[in-house]
Amino acid sequence: MTRLHSTTRRAQGALIGVALAVLPALVLAQSVQRVPPEHIDHYWVVDVSHVDVNLPYTGTNINKPGCVAVSFIIGGNGKPMDVRAARIVPLSDLGPAAVSMIESYRYRPAAANTAQLPIASYLIVPFNLPQAQADAAPAARARIRAERKRYLQPCVLPGYAAH
Repeated sequence: MTRLHSTTRRAQGALIGVALAVLPALVLAQSVQRVPPEHIDHYWVVDVSHVDVNLPYTGTNINKPGCVAVSFIIGGNGKPMDVRAARIVPLSDLGPAAVSMIESYRYRPAAANTAQLPIASYLIVPFNLPQAQADAAPAARARIRAERKRYLQPCVLPGYAAH
């Protein structure tokens, strides 16, 4: 066998290995139920004592109000997988921080999910949004809630219909 032929076979073997490693995640992603964020707790409940977030010190728009929609699958073992920043508004360097946060979550099955069925969903991670003071007047709290909703709305992902 020539050296070129041997190198070609190794490259083909590596490609097949990568395809076989990725295939189960792709099949799982296509076969799991898509659940809107407000219904995740019907299937899985967050079960963590702390959350790790790797925030950047510098970067594009990291101090501006915005959000990151992070899509993921909760596997049958309660661990998030296929975690990715699906939408970042405004465009910023905060995507990896939001992904690291969701990757640190662990879930336990909800009472109704005894079969530990995996689901696909997403969460919106807010950054730098205004906060209402505890002693703020009701009108001020309502204004801030509306402002927060306006910042988060662009991160709502389509295709996760309520059940």
